[in-house]
Amino acid sequence: MVHKIKRALALAALAGSAASTAHAGGLEANGYNWDLLFDPATYAGKGTLSYVMIDHDIQNPGFGPGTVATSSDRVYYNTGFKADFVENGSCLISVQNPWGSGTDRNAAYARATGQSVRERLTSNDIGATCSYGFGVGPGIASIIGGVSAQQLDYEATLALPIPGPIVRTENVDLNGTSVGWRLGAAYEVPELALRVSAIYNAAVDYELDGTAFGNLLPRVGATADVTMPQSFEIKAQSGVAPGWLALGSIKWVDWSVLNVLSVNVPGPDISTTLNYEDGWTVSAGVAHVLSEELTVLGTLTWDKGTSRRNGAGVLANGVQSDRWSAALGATYRPSKNFELSGGVSYSLISADSNASGETWDNGSVLAFSVSAKASF
Repeated sequence: MVHKIKRALALAALAGSAASTAHAGGLEANGYNWDLLFDPATYAGKGTLSYVMIDHDIQNPGFGPGTVATSSDRVYYNTGFKADFVENGSCLISVQNPWGSGTDRNAAYARATGQSVRERLTSNDIGATCSYGFGVGPGIASIIGGVSAQQLDYEATLALPIPGPIVRTENVDLNGTSVGWRLGAAYEVPELALRVSAIYNAAVDYELDGTAFGNLLPRVGATADVTMPQSFEIKAQSGVAPGWLALGSIKWVDWSVLNVLSVNVPGPDISTTLNYEDGWTVSAGVAHVLSEELTVLGTLTWDKGTSRRNGAGVLANGVQSDRWSAALGATYRPSKNFELSGGVSYSLISADSNASGETWDNGSVLAFSVSAKASF
């Protein structure tokens, strides 16, 4: 029993990977994932690749029939290497994509509403996270801390307010780097496959710079000050029966810090109104060890829509409503030093509308992830 539960503890991090392949609220892509830090092996390396397909078509009957905006499919990755450098001391070097989004709009609709025809936001986080544990009661308590170098890129295609059958466009291309940090704690009782962790990720302030225009208008320098939000996440898991593990998490993200993305250029600023409110994500699931080689799991997740509602309870202008997700995953371990994992998640986006006249039926997010891990 103890052996099987320990195996479930070692593999349960897959649940987080399978559930997180579908992007969460705000501008979140993969978010932050430090689970490899808890791997029981002395050395462990893992790489995960996720593909996300989004079916979220937006209409505006006041503009005319048909779809006026869609969300683009996207690919995310997460890699890491963890090592125990002293007894009860571990460090993780990771590369991941915490932030990302993609929107495409009908060009005529973008011109009529003053929005971008196309927007893309991508990111990279290269981080070092360490923990040091000490005995407390039957288990080990750990202090966790780390720093990251982050890169953020923003691209937009603007629709110029020039009448005519052809929509004239200009481009914005910005990028920048910054530094983030995190602090947390964990408590583990390996014999019970019990672990509770709480990690705070600080907000990251960016000063983006780049260029704007260059088609009809002269190319000029452009800047933008952006704050990516702080977050706090609690994760818990415990053995509940021979070969069974229960797990859950709750996460808060301070998306209300990001209301407007303003690009500073000579003349009027170029603004994208986001109007976010704080995001909450709650997840629960179970993992089961079927054999020495195979572990399976399932999770359910609720993600609160981050588009702000007005006093009448109507979305002000955003299109991010609540989502429910189900994820299934499995890990196959052909040898004690190598394992392969895969997961699929399906999210239901609830139908809604906003005060700008935009409406949408129930949508979905379908995501697939594959990963490989070596340990020794």
